[in-house]
Amino acid sequence: MDTKNQKNILYIPGVLHGHFTGNVEIIKQLVSLGYNVTCYVLDIFAERLKNSGAKIEVLNINRSDFDKLPPQAPKFAKSVLVVREAYDCIFTIFSKDQTKYDYLLIDIFFEFKEMNKIFKFPLSNIIIVYPCFCNTDLLMKAIQFGERRVQMLTPIMKKYNLELHDYIPAIYNLPPNKKLILTSKLFHLRSEELDNTCYFIGPSIEERKLENDFNFKKDPNKQLIYISLGTIFHANNNFYSLCIESFKNSEKYQVLISAGEHTDLKAFKDIPKNISIFNYVVQTEVLKIADFFITHGGLNSTQEGLLNHIPLIMIPQAYDEFDNAKRVKELEAGIVLDKDKLSVDIIKDAVNTIDSNREKYKKGVDKIFESFQEARNKRKEIFEQILC
Repeated sequence: MDTKNQKNILYIPGVLHGHFTGNVEIIKQLVSLGYNVTCYVLDIFAERLKNSGAKIEVLNINRSDFDKLPPQAPKFAKSVLVVREAYDCIFTIFSKDQTKYDYLLIDIFFEFKEMNKIFKFPLSNIIIVYPCFCNTDLLMKAIQFGERRVQMLTPIMKKYNLELHDYIPAIYNLPPNKKLILTSKLFHLRSEELDNTCYFIGPSIEERKLENDFNFKKDPNKQLIYISLGTIFHANNNFYSLCIESFKNSEKYQVLISAGEHTDLKAFKDIPKNISIFNYVVQTEVLKIADFFITHGGLNSTQEGLLNHIPLIMIPQAYDEFDNAKRVKELEAGIVLDKDKLSVDIIKDAVNTIDSNREKYKKGVDKIFESFQEARNKRKEIFEQILC
């Protein structure tokens, strides 16, 4: 450990799965470089930072309102409640925290300017962590339901006298603060529009182990297709049934589906022997043995696939997933499908197209992979520059 960087850093990573995952490796790297890091981390993620070397303050959020959400509530509703309750825990813990911090690193979903009414950091010492692109080609889709998101944040605004806004479009209204962007300049959408406050530090890799009860073995005689729609949009039995129908009893392909924690696997009857379906898998481990990745296109999933040299078949569901898919297509690293126009033939044709044009897609994937490695290799230099 380097002991020369005795700066105290308060690190508040994202409280949604996709926003948290990219931070684990960065936190460990900062600790290894000698920084004193305190993390305010959501309770369900705390275990993943147990051996990071950082001081952990757990956000034990109140989930009493979660069960009150009606069945027809939009998919983002639970996420907004998580963010709202996290605000309350963060302020409660901070009020008792006696550490004198030099820097605040905070996820873009938190409205740091309003929070700073309580934190009182010099604005120049607040660094924003971007687990997504800083700009978008799909802003109008992104801001849908904005008023409802803000309305759900009202209780926390009243309690702390804050004026919070919809956090989705706020991502793309770039603050003047320094920004750590978890991708490469090559892969970022329209990176030429960004200024010198943007530091591309590449994707993070969180090493996680397979669960002991994960009963899956790759067939050495077949190519493995891994399928996942991520943590928010995974409740899609029709899609999984379509994938099962596309590859059932295939002599060439084996299929592994991660269907999400809320999917009832009993709904799938007579699953063919070449297909396995689980509520959860350790994706970073599965991708090490996969030949194809059919994904919703979240930035973590997209980059994890590319880091494992896998051409992607992307089916974006919402928000920045469309931008991620656009870059994959532009850089010839995969194929993009329309979620509203799927069929057995379309899914099979996408896999066969990738399989028949491996060299073409390999070139695109390799180019992106090299840009990721280059960005990752600059992290120490960047940290020393912005945390001086």
